[in-house]
Amino acid sequence: MAKRPAAAMESSMSKRPAAAMEEGRDWASLLPELLSLVAARLLAVDVVDYISFRGACARWRASAPSPRGWVALCDGDGVRPADACAATASYCFTDGLLILINKATTAIRVLHPFTRAAVDLPPIAAIFNYMVKDEQSRAWMRAAVCASEESPDDSIAVVAWFPTVPGVVVAEPGFPCWYIVYHSVELASAVSFQGRVYGVLGREREIQQIYPRPPCKDRCVARIPNTFGIPQTNKFFLVESDARLVLVLRHFHFVNCSEEGYRPCEFTLFEVDTVERRELVPVSSLGDQAVFLSHDRCLCVSQSNLPSIANNTIYYDSEGLYPISMYSVSDGTSELLSKFSIIHDYTKRIRPSVRPFTLVDQLFTFCNHRCWSRGLMFHEYHCLPRSWKALFKKLKAQDREVQVPS
Repeated sequence: MAKRPAAAMESSMSKRPAAAMEEGRDWASLLPELLSLVAARLLAVDVVDYISFRGACARWRASAPSPRGWVALCDGDGVRPADACAATASYCFTDGLLILINKATTAIRVLHPFTRAAVDLPPIAAIFNYMVKDEQSRAWMRAAVCASEESPDDSIAVVAWFPTVPGVVVAEPGFPCWYIVYHSVELASAVSFQGRVYGVLGREREIQQIYPRPPCKDRCVARIPNTFGIPQTNKFFLVESDARLVLVLRHFHFVNCSEEGYRPCEFTLFEVDTVERRELVPVSSLGDQAVFLSHDRCLCVSQSNLPSIANNTIYYDSEGLYPISMYSVSDGTSELLSKFSIIHDYTKRIRPSVRPFTLVDQLFTFCNHRCWSRGLMFHEYHCLPRSWKALFKKLKAQDREVQVPS
């Protein structure tokens, strides 16, 4: 039997109904190499199209690293983002998505800020009533988006935990309610990385895969050594840096070394192997990256795109009169960047903002969600005088705005 010419085959294919051709294509199963190539070309043209590409499904998202291409800026005037819409409040930013809560019903929504695509999840009121009695923990719930445990290729899950209440809860589209996956787990830091949520358990000094839960019972990815200063004073941060998961361990420097420069604390960095689960690998340099640390969220940016940011550095809260400090990974010294504002308006109980805000001020406020959600710049309002009773009363009332139906 003679073979049909290629032109005739193409003509025959072109006559097939478009719907039939579409049914024969399994877009989700494209090769990772092809997906990475498409993603790279999209990112070179338009970051919005790139983010939309990542939002198609979990498989496409895994082949396209998060661009971290946008942050929500703070105006610094005390105008809250929640005031723009009385029905909702912004809880978290995760992997380029917004996690919102309805203040009247406690229903959760995951929103793509550019495409406006949304996924609705059940109200979390039952969890609040059962395990989260503290208003502060309700107001400052933390959450992250990851791949679904039931359908990892085409669905998402939202994992939530609380600042002062042990326990981790999860919900997925189609779930009738939120479920408690861990009762006693208390996360010192957590991050969404390559479709999974990883967290640090400070007391156990372990990094664990929180969700989706691994097939084996052992959730431990790596154990953290306790050879850095006094273990009880160590602080842990997880951050995605240059497509790798990095543990930042902060430990205090008790030796007075004035000749070596300002050293209030030191940082040790490790790369976390989430696949083979080998020992932590020390990281000696961040390259052109800069890390912003906070217990609310951590952020890593490239100095090549942001010339005003110093590379191979860590920006952190010095917990004193100088709210933001910069740590040099190369020589281990710190530099004070901003000074505590001492100019008070004792009538209005506010501090007049000192403008213009630097990019460091904006990024650090973005990482400190409590200040950002109140419309306050971190470096100006990280420490409020206790004499400002009216302001504290107002902030406390704002924390109670989420209604919890019984």
